[in-house]
Amino acid sequence: MLKNLKSLFIVDDSADEKKEPTEKNKEQPKKEVAENKPTPSNTQRTTSTGNVDNAIIDKLLGAIEKNNLEGFDYLEFKKALKALEKIPMDEATKYRSTFATASTMGVTLEKLVESTTHYIKVLDNENNTFLKAFEGQLTSKVGNKEKEIVQFEAIIKEKSERIKQLTEEITKHQSQIAELRKVVDESKTKIDKTKNDFKLSYLHLRTQLEQDVEKMKQYLK
Repeated sequence: MLKNLKSLFIVDDSADEKKEPTEKNKEQPKKEVAENKPTPSNTQRTTSTGNVDNAIIDKLLGAIEKNNLEGFDYLEFKKALKALEKIPMDEATKYRSTFATASTMGVTLEKLVESTTHYIKVLDNENNTFLKAFEGQLTSKVGNKEKEIVQFEAIIKEKSERIKQLTEEITKHQSQIAELRKVVDESKTKIDKTKNDFKLSYLHLRTQLEQDVEKMKQYLK
């Protein structure tokens, strides 16, 4: 039943795809490929425009089938209209012809519109159910992750500021080290000079004392 219902809304192009293309048709695809060749900007898109999905179509049509009204309604009208698909007549004539047949069973335009509205409401209910589920998934799989992103961005900002602060402190400490090294070097230079001055002064005096001792021994015997 679902397959038959699906055939009312989905056109099966498989038969047309198996047909042997004419010479004109053989050249056309090449032209289309050239014209539709993706540009660099198109290849970088991350958003999706969406497609008609068979699984979703089956689910929606399943809901319509489950809520099928009794008697001849929009769905039966659609089936009768589908049966005239290959008959060579314009669309208006097909609609009028189908409605004329339906009228013999007591079908009115008002009833057809009411039944169509009924199925639209069925689709709307499915849409609302989907949107609620979608919002739930969006919150769990996207919203929560976005919150995590915000949290990590805050952590990164905090740590970046801390790194900046530490970098400034390190620079300050390096400057302090340079000043201390300068003081140390100056102090070592002064200490070394004092040490050398003392050593030379000591040797100078000691040498004189030793010389005096030698002279006293020499001259005062």
